[in-house]
Amino acid sequence: MPARWSRRFDAVLNLFTSFGFFAHPADDAKVIREFARVLKPGGLLVWHGGSRDGVMARFLARDWWNSADTMFAHEREFDPVSGILTVESHWRRGTRSGTRVHRLRLYTATKLAELCADVALVVERAYDGFSDKPLKRTSSEMMLVARKE
Repeated sequence: MPARWSRRFDAVLNLFTSFGFFAHPADDAKVIREFARVLKPGGLLVWHGGSRDGVMARFLARDWWNSADTMFAHEREFDPVSGILTVESHWRRGTRSGTRVHRLRLYTATKLAELCADVALVVERAYDGFSDKPLKRTSSEMMLVARKE
């Protein structure tokens, strides 16, 4: 983000699992650092995404379903050392079909709180996704609210 945006914003939103797609975790840390840089003191970071604990508690290696005239299937692998979830998605509609693969690094709330703390962001609240319920070990999504010191 432009240098002139330093300490400019009251809030930063990171919603709908738009974090964790870089190949190296240091790049994710750079993103958190940029969030902190552009926040005013007292500003809020609202971070929403997958919760590694909850996703793994409910892990499905494969599933499939039909929607109208299209069949969808997912095949998943998880590497516990890197934290990377690989999802191979397939679809078929009549004679047409396609495949795509995406990879996502999943984080625990603990690790995200540590990344935030490294750049003076203090996680004040952790929710079960978009609800007002507290984050649980089985929450597949989490929303963290951090304040810039």
